[in-house]
Amino acid sequence: MSYKAIDGGILILEDALEKLKDIDAIIFDCDGTLLDVASSFQLIGKIITTIYLEQFYDVECRIGDDYDEAFQLLKMLGGFNNVRRVISILLQSIFIHLEDTRLRKTSIQQINLKHYLGKIGGGASRPASIEEALKWIISELEDLLGSYLTMRDVELMIESKAKKMNKLDDLLTLRNLMGPLFPYGSGTLTTLFSEIWLGSEGVKAKYGVKPRFYDGSGLIEYERLLVRESALRELKTIAPKGLAILSGRGMWETSKLLGDLLHYFDTDASVFVGDRSISIEKPNPEGLIACCRKLGARRIVYVGDGGEDLFLTREASKRGLQAYLAGLLTNRYSYTLFTKLKAEAILENVNLLPKLFKRL
Repeated sequence: MSYKAIDGGILILEDALEKLKDIDAIIFDCDGTLLDVASSFQLIGKIITTIYLEQFYDVECRIGDDYDEAFQLLKMLGGFNNVRRVISILLQSIFIHLEDTRLRKTSIQQINLKHYLGKIGGGASRPASIEEALKWIISELEDLLGSYLTMRDVELMIESKAKKMNKLDDLLTLRNLMGPLFPYGSGTLTTLFSEIWLGSEGVKAKYGVKPRFYDGSGLIEYERLLVRESALRELKTIAPKGLAILSGRGMWETSKLLGDLLHYFDTDASVFVGDRSISIEKPNPEGLIACCRKLGARRIVYVGDGGEDLFLTREASKRGLQAYLAGLLTNRYSYTLFTKLKAEAILENVNLLPKLFKRL
């Protein structure tokens, strides 16, 4: 099967031309699809990494562009829908490459965000051990792109490396310092993530508590809309059963950014995994199946930008849905994965969707 260019920025798998003509509904991912999160999630990962290295291990560091490449690669492996998992893996990879992995402190002081933003810059990360770590994790995973890998799969690679370096016990100590990744408040890493992302007012609004580590504006303020209202208006006329959202976000975070555009989506049929059990995290198809059941849809296009989105449609199809992926090119590994695993359509951005269906 090969791809056909049907317009600028749009590729469609020739075998999918007929399949996509009569879809019932269009269901959207949120992060990287409807919203640009490049200026929040990857930045939060760099900040949390710096906090751990500096406050627990007295390591002076600078996190550079190589972190972004490793971050993007992990996001395309399928088992990393939630970015807390990505941040955890990158922190563990960096940690085992440090010259000295002895714990120096056991608690985190109040966060001065400006201080940690000053530790982030362009070029390669420093010290050289961090650059080496990021090169290592990229080299280990690049050839596996296209295989479905979970966080545990990658952790086993890290454990094997740590054992050879005689750092396994220290690695386990680091994991205890990170704690559970879900939900908010259960572990240090997830608490830091939510507080830096949502900000103190967001934490109070969503969770009804006072933040533990950070008091200030959240990096969610850096996020911006990708989707245009004109595109949503056209898509509403194309999909007879309507539009919906299946996202790892919660409803609060989604509505904050989408605002009035949320009314284009059937929110009763939408599934916001951030507000529900982690057991339905993508690529688990239960969320998509529930969404389609409420819409009354059997043939759908799911629009997403990550590896988990592609594996989600495949798993849902095994369960009886006719689910097809419109994959968006958001990072350097997107095109390789989507073409390798034959995503039904590939688009440069979400606003080309109306043009795709018009051409069909």
